[in-house]
This record gives sequence, structure tokens and C-alpha cells, in this order.
Amino acid sequence: MSITFERETVEFQPITITRDSVPITSGIATSITQLGVRPTTWVDAVTLGTKVGCMVSGLSAGSYTIWVKIVDSPEVPVKNAGSITVV
Repeated sequence: MSITFERETVEFQPITITRDSVPITSGIATSITQLGVRPTTWVDAVTLGTKVGCMVSGLSAGSYTIWVKIVDSPEVPVKNAGSITVV
């Protein structure tokens, strides 16, 4: 399912990440790429209150994938967190 944003928006998009049903709220990086493109640039996740996510802003009209990377040791999992559409 894709969420739609206006291209002028500056809006927080929450991302829920759990391990063993416990929310992970630290050590998270995010990347927003055009649909079909793998992430190469990462930024620290944004925390608003108790929620973790990314800021959607400055994107041209199109379809995008939100990626998350959990910075841990020894594993560093990268997951597709969903897609958004900018109009």
C-alpha cells in the first residue's frame, strides 16, 4: 500500500520496527529512493515523541521506497519499509 504526499510537504512518516515484538527506537537509519532503486545514502531516523521515522520533503512527483537500516553488531539488516507516492 502506498501513502500519498503532496510534493510541497514537509511531513513525518512513522516507521514501526520491532524485534521479538519489542519496538526498536535507536540505531536506525533511513533512505528514500525512487521506486526500483537501491539505497546508497542513509540519514539517522527522526524521533518525534515515542515514534521513529523519516521526514518526507523535497521530493519530485513520483513513486518512492522508504528503506530502514538497523545499525547493530554483527548484523546490519536493511528492510523495505514501504512505498510512498508524491503528487
